Amino acid sequence: MKWWKKLLLGLAAVLAALVLVLWFAPARWFVPLVEARLGGAQLRAVSGSMWDGRVGEVVLADGTALGRLDWQLSRRALLGQVRLHAAVAGPVVRGHADLAQDGNHARWRDVQLAVTLDALPQPPATPWGVPRGEVILQLEQMQVINGWPDSVTGRVRWPEAVMQTPQATVALGELLAELSGSHGVLRADLHDAGAGPLALAGVIQLSPIGWRLDARLSARHADPALQRWLTRLGPPDAQGVVHLQRGAGVGALSAGASR
Repeated sequence: MKWWKKLLLGLAAVLAALVLVLWFAPARWFVPLVEARLGGAQLRAVSGSMWDGRVGEVVLADGTALGRLDWQLSRRALLGQVRLHAAVAGPVVRGHADLAQDGNHARWRDVQLAVTLDALPQPPATPWGVPRGEVILQLEQMQVINGWPDSVTGRVRWPEAVMQTPQATVALGELLAELSGSHGVLRADLHDAGAGPLALAGVIQLSPIGWRLDARLSARHADPALQRWLTRLGPPDAQGVVHLQRGAGVGALSAGASR
């Protein structure tokens, strides 16, 4: 047998052995590699294979325990075609999602994610107070190209929205954002559920080179805490409506259309 045939056979044998090892590889083998990319997060009690596995507890670098993570990864990933289903269940985050990725194109489907803000060790602070309660993200689909969402369809719900300020706990009712967008320009139509303390109508538009918020807010009832909170956003008009407008950058963002 000629030397180059022996070389090809040897390479084929090595490749087959590598595929065989990956085919049956336990998930724990890849823990150091994954943790190195997670900025200090730890994966504890890892079991199963890299194709069907579980992390007993995901702990962020600040000590926040996200909970259990389960996943199923198609072996098509060996061909560069990632097909992943993942589910997380814990005191801070719970939900599931499906991901299909080919090269720089990723498509998320059936994303259901609930974040309990009160369970965070450091809840996000804003100029208008600290948000409390649970925020629920529901995505029918989101396509990401080169790291930026190119299109999206879904909604965000904040069922019992509360803002905690140094002076008071301000109940806002149920708030919603309907998500849409295409060609890299995203939109969130903001509104309330229709009968809560806060009347809200507005829109957020976002592109890679700019963003804009245009919203109208008012109190439905005589609520001193809510009215004081609204004045922190801006001066009300003669009808008691606060017009909130913010933005930065340039791009395909119309100044228009809160509704």
